[in-house]
Amino acid sequence: MDVIVFSLSLLVFILGLAIFSNRARARQEIPFELKPNCLLTRWPLLFVTGPRSLFYFSKYWNIYTVFLAEHGYEVFTLHLPWKNAEQRKERFRQFLEQQEKNQRRFHLVLDAPTMEEFSDLLASRRSLSVISITELADVGAEDPRALSLKAYPIPKEVIEIPASSASLLLELSYSLHRQSTKNKKLASLNVLGANTKTALENSHRLLTRAQTLAEMDLRDSL
Repeated sequence: MDVIVFSLSLLVFILGLAIFSNRARARQEIPFELKPNCLLTRWPLLFVTGPRSLFYFSKYWNIYTVFLAEHGYEVFTLHLPWKNAEQRKERFRQFLEQQEKNQRRFHLVLDAPTMEEFSDLLASRRSLSVISITELADVGAEDPRALSLKAYPIPKEVIEIPASSASLLLELSYSLHRQSTKNKKLASLNVLGANTKTALENSHRLLTRAQTLAEMDLRDSL
């Protein structure tokens, strides 16, 4: 009986931690000033979610999408299945197929593990809908694709995000997220913009990239 009570108590604690940490992270508000006169992209920015779990599912990209949208960029998020790799890849393939059929174009933004997950599909498909690829990665993270894959037919840039520790609650919850997804290669909280210490600095890195993409769109339209 004591074992059952302990197990139930532990389960309630874990579920409570998952719900609380997600709500706390999603409700974080970081004040920022708008940078004036930003050149806007012709095509929208599409952020793709990486693997999710009960410990990390809401507002996957945290401040990034709001920050860019407030600067006038058209921003969308593609929510893929939480964990199953095959389902995620198939859903992404179907999405690309649909966008190509409707002649829609966009700038793709994803984290390094998700880029690795879909690298073969992106390299082989040569989708006309994908104008560019922006990959967010931890500084010094090993890139297993660097030597194995041919050059991408799509303009691509990696934004390296310096390491920085987040709050104890976030780190604990994210550690459980890693264990839940059984994926130790997940992007760090810092890369995903969940760390309030560096979220704004990293958002400005993305804003700089967005303006570069806007210049590229402008050149292509001339």
